[in-house]
Amino acid sequence: MLYSRIINPVKLPWIVAALVLALTLLRFVFATMSELVPEEAYYWIYWKHPAMGYFDHPPMVAWIVGSGTSIFGDTEFGVRFGTIILSAISSLLVFKTSKLWFGALAATRAAVIYTLLPVFAGAGFIVTPDQPLLFFWLLALLGFSHAVKTGHWKWWLLGGVAFGGALLSKYYALLLGPSLLLFLLLSKQHRHWLRRPHPWLAFAVALIVFSPTIIWNEQHQWASFLYQSARTGTPHHHGLRYFFRFWGLQFVIVTPLVFALFIVAVLKGIRHLHNDRTGDDRWNYALSFSLPLFLLFGAASLKTEVHVNWTAPAFLSLLPAAMQAYETMLATASLQRMKWLRVCANTSIALCVIAIVVGLASITWGVPRLYEQAGGWRALAAAVEQAEDRLKTESGAEPFVLDTGKYDSAVEVSFYSREPDEQVNNYALGKSGLGFRYWTKLQRFQGMPAVALLDELDTATLRHLSDCFAKTGEPIPLQIKGPGRHERHVYLVECYDYRLPRPE
Repeated sequence: MLYSRIINPVKLPWIVAALVLALTLLRFVFATMSELVPEEAYYWIYWKHPAMGYFDHPPMVAWIVGSGTSIFGDTEFGVRFGTIILSAISSLLVFKTSKLWFGALAATRAAVIYTLLPVFAGAGFIVTPDQPLLFFWLLALLGFSHAVKTGHWKWWLLGGVAFGGALLSKYYALLLGPSLLLFLLLSKQHRHWLRRPHPWLAFAVALIVFSPTIIWNEQHQWASFLYQSARTGTPHHHGLRYFFRFWGLQFVIVTPLVFALFIVAVLKGIRHLHNDRTGDDRWNYALSFSLPLFLLFGAASLKTEVHVNWTAPAFLSLLPAAMQAYETMLATASLQRMKWLRVCANTSIALCVIAIVVGLASITWGVPRLYEQAGGWRALAAAVEQAEDRLKTESGAEPFVLDTGKYDSAVEVSFYSREPDEQVNNYALGKSGLGFRYWTKLQRFQGMPAVALLDELDTATLRHLSDCFAKTGEPIPLQIKGPGRHERHVYLVECYDYRLPRPE
């Protein structure tokens, strides 16, 4: 309550806007200074092969990359521009939607926490499908929230379009549908919408928006749907370990204090739903759009590894509820406990700021060394181009680049050499190849020499190279200077006369 007396409520949106602007400018600066990580370069390759869908993901991330590179060219800044802009808008959407349900003060705190929490701050800089998912999930929450409060068809339409956009970002955005139905079912005030056409038409609109990816999957034997569903459907032997690791990481990525506030908000919401006689749907909103996703991935973590970022959308409706719970705790706390709560809150914010700065420094300068795949790729691309020139002079033919691994070297060399069609990953050796299987025609490489890249000397990989080429040279070790004191160690093998791999 003291906080609300000190700060004029009229100024609250400007506080959020100033923080978002500052972080956005910081991201823009670092976007020009740091090299792409492999995932970002991989999604840039997506954009260079336009399609209605891709093997790993729906196409939204490619379109976001394309929006930036179409303006700023094939640069790190261009690749990241769309993601950074979506992150800034998402912070404002958190404020707008949270204000509808919990008021300006809780909405301000929710937007500030969203902007600073590592799980959201990382998604707002590194290009992945997560930031588009968060943006469209929030836009859907805003549309559905206004729709049930005003009843106007345009908000149902916005919610449906945003729902489709979320599906075009990540498939598990499908949980938005059951979440909305759960909200309406639990709401005495808004349950009547289940008997009206508006929510169902919103779902139909979402399906229409999502239809390009459905068409792509139908044309490719449902490859992407099957791949993504298998990721959480294949049991492993370490279910309990994955389960505890899953919840432990949730505790870390949102900071212990915020995680504790989420628990308080969930428990308070459950009690409120059980005892409520006033038709107050704030806590219904908080739980209905979060618990289904948590239950899905909590159950999945009992049999497989669940990535820490997958639950990020579930926190969005919980944020204002947690901040409301925090405000209630402050209002009822003793002076000593209030001071302790404020110290914990300020410490959490400080840790988040430090985490953002450290993360950006690690990606840009390699200090501290948190991510082994950051940096050194421009130098590797230059070394590979020199090797290609030597091999071309020796063989008299234009070589291609073959990354014997998942895709890291192939996509980075593609980006920094600006040749997205002259590199291929282990698909050329008869492996699955992920997305490369769908945009690479191996026949065009037949008879050509290649510069093969190995992260480590592996007998099986060398044997595969021998099977797919008439002749292979001895592995040549390369030490590539990366950021800080990091060196990237790879092996280069000159290969001659590529032959298509035999079917397994």
